[in-house]
Amino acid sequence: MKKHIQLGLALLLLVVSWPPLFDMLRETWMDGRITGRYEIEHTFERDGFKTTVDTQELTINGLQITIEEIPTGQKAPLTFWDEEEGVPPGDIVRIQYYLNGKAISEADPIWLSNRDRGSRYYSWLDVLSVYDKETDEKYIYIVQRLTDDDANMAERAWKLIRISPEGEVSEETVSYADRSQHPLAVRLINYSGTSLMSMGYHSDILHGYPSLFFPLLYPFLTGVIGLIFLVVAIRKAIKG
Repeated sequence: MKKHIQLGLALLLLVVSWPPLFDMLRETWMDGRITGRYEIEHTFERDGFKTTVDTQELTINGLQITIEEIPTGQKAPLTFWDEEEGVPPGDIVRIQYYLNGKAISEADPIWLSNRDRGSRYYSWLDVLSVYDKETDEKYIYIVQRLTDDDANMAERAWKLIRISPEGEVSEETVSYADRSQHPLAVRLINYSGTSLMSMGYHSDILHGYPSLFFPLLYPFLTGVIGLIFLVVAIRKAIKG
């Protein structure tokens, strides 16, 4: 009877611990795969450091990228950070990108920042360089958030414009809901700071604040105890 109780407890602990453990393992594996394959950097440099873009003119490997701000006459709502610094609300503008003087993509709105910290475009757009070590290809990526600061995480969306060394342009739209189909995009969105809140490739389980209970006691400790109980129960069953 004792063996059956031990086996049942082992299975119970493993069943309740496995879903979050699986999500953690999957996130860790995917992050290792993406960070191992791609080298990502900001293209804008200030005071010797690569950082979020804060200029309207960038020349990268002979390609000129221009950011035009088209006024809408609207002011953005004050954000938490605006109120913290006591700055006035920023303008809402539509952003038009030009590559070597030619317009690319649609002009979508962003909220400009008046804060001292970050950049004029912080949390809204960035220009990144990406090196694919597997194919030996280099690209420029423009990452822009399409949803405003007040949108729920589940509703957020971004556009990513990829520019090849030859100046060929392609574009994709990625939403929070379909992010699992675009692992590189998730990495670029997080790296650029346009995610607002860091997100995972499939689950956000690794991006919450850790505590004593999670993930230390659950699911790690419960999973280990369940595994130990299962091994002991199997050995007892074999011995008869």
